[in-house]
Amino acid sequence: MKKSVLHELLAVEGDLEGTHKKILEEAKVTFTKKADHFFGQHRKLEVFADDGIKYPEEYKKLETTVQQKLDYMMGAEIRYFDALLGKEATNQTATADLIVDGVTIGTGLPATFLLGMETRLKHLRAVYEVIPTLQPGVAWEKDETMGKGIYKATNPNETLKTETVIEPIVLYEATKEHPAQIKEVSKTRNIGKYVTTIWSGMISPAQKSIVLSRIDKLIRAFKQARQRANMTEVVKRTIGKEIFEFINS
Repeated sequence: MKKSVLHELLAVEGDLEGTHKKILEEAKVTFTKKADHFFGQHRKLEVFADDGIKYPEEYKKLETTVQQKLDYMMGAEIRYFDALLGKEATNQTATADLIVDGVTIGTGLPATFLLGMETRLKHLRAVYEVIPTLQPGVAWEKDETMGKGIYKATNPNETLKTETVIEPIVLYEATKEHPAQIKEVSKTRNIGKYVTTIWSGMISPAQKSIVLSRIDKLIRAFKQARQRANMTEVVKRTIGKEIFEFINS
C-alpha cells in the first residue's frame, strides 16, 4: 500500500475542512428547521357506521432518523479529525536543514517553523525595500570620525552670500538753472560664500540591492527546506472514531 507524505495530506486538508463546516451547518439546519424529517405517520379514518363511502388513508414517510443523520455527519468528521491529527503528529517529526548557497545555517528545523518563516521574511523584506539610499550624482565617502555607517559628501556645497545696496546715479549734472537729477538704484553684490558639508546616514543603492538579494535567497532556501520537510511520511494516527465512541457511549 502506497504511503502518504505530508504535502499530500496538506493538499486535501482544505477540502476536508470545507466539508466539515458544510456538514455541521447542514446538520444544524436539519435539526432546528426540518424536524418533520424525523416523523412518519399513517392516518386512517375508522367510521362508526358504514355509509358506503371509502375514506382514503394518509401516509407520511419517515425521511430519516437522528441517528442516521449523526452517522452521516460522523463519517466526514472522523476523516477530518484523523487528517488533523496525522498532520500535527507528522509535523512533530517533519524537519529539514536550511541550506543557503551550499552552506547549512540551520539543522533539523520543524516544517511549521519553515512555513512561518517564509511569510515573516516577506514582511521583513518589505521593510528593506523602503530603505532610503544615498543621493545619486554625489560623491560620498565614509566618515568614521562621525560614527559607523556615516557618509560625507566629498565635495562641499558652495553658495554665494549676497546683499542688496542702494547706490545713487547722477542722471543730469547740476546747472545754473536746474539742480542735478539723481536716481537711486539697488544693486546686488557678493559678500562671501556658504560652504556646506553634508553627512548622511543612508546606505548606497548597491548595498540595498545586496541585502535584498540575500533576503530573497533566504526566502527561497526556507521554501525549499519546507518542501523537503513535507516529503516526510505521514504518521498514521486516528482519533475521530475514538471521539465519537466516547460521545455516543
